[in-house]
Amino acid sequence: MDFPVLYIDASPFFSIIIPTYNRAEFITATIQSVLNQTFADFEILVVDDGSTDPTEDKISAISDKRVRYFKKENEERSIARNFGVNQAHGNYVGFLDSDDRFYPDHLQKAYALVKSNGSPEVAHLGFEIINTTGKITARNKTLDENIPKRMLDENILCVNTIFIRRDIALQFPFPHHHLAVISEDWCLFMKLIARFPVYYDNSVTCAILEHDQRSLRSIDPDKLIASTFIMFDELKKDPVFLKRFKNKVGYFFSNQLTFVSLVLALSKNRKYDSLKFLIQAVRYDAKVIVRKRFLAAIRHLV
Repeated sequence: MDFPVLYIDASPFFSIIIPTYNRAEFITATIQSVLNQTFADFEILVVDDGSTDPTEDKISAISDKRVRYFKKENEERSIARNFGVNQAHGNYVGFLDSDDRFYPDHLQKAYALVKSNGSPEVAHLGFEIINTTGKITARNKTLDENIPKRMLDENILCVNTIFIRRDIALQFPFPHHHLAVISEDWCLFMKLIARFPVYYDNSVTCAILEHDQRSLRSIDPDKLIASTFIMFDELKKDPVFLKRFKNKVGYFFSNQLTFVSLVLALSKNRKYDSLKFLIQAVRYDAKVIVRKRFLAAIRHLV
């Protein structure tokens, strides 16, 4: 199916959506990193997901008219991002987590990428991970033409560096569920790559701030379980995804379940549940037993 390019006269080229919850200590620097862009045709939509800290005061101190602020009840970031998309005016929507940073050329690179490829549905730039002292600890894996195949094993795309044409973003939202808090972006990306090519530039234009809450051991196991099965439900109902990946669907789901199992095994007090998800993974794809994550989960169980 072809999707028309929809543009609105006098609209900004980019709408940058920043969902936030109790990030008052980070939000000013995050917004400023967007305001510092060399490409100036954008709007910023800060979607405050029910913060109880001084987030609103911090944003009120910013006078730039390109910043639009919305405060809503707490429903988690998937719903907050969808809210932002529905309020956006730009030709393309991008996202930025409220403790991360764009480098000054982020939007300039994105503009060049989409203009040189005929206004594609999806575009993606590179990113790196930094610690609280600013030291680079990791960089994204280089994208190539094998994005769909590689995405079956790991999420190599990043919500902070993806750009989605607004008409497409409106048709394909993030899982609209308050429990979709882990891998919710991966779920959306699988729907998109089932339908559209991803045009990419591996230039690093964004920094993700590494902190304790983003480590594997800090993942809430029950939230991970709930979010994983929301992903499964969403993708099982998507005929285009099922047709595009055909006999690889079981492979993909088994990989997700081994990740759940590994997190549970690392928690030390959920070994029975960890084993249960390993068994489910085998039911989806028996060959999962030779994959690294499956074996890692087994090591932590014994």
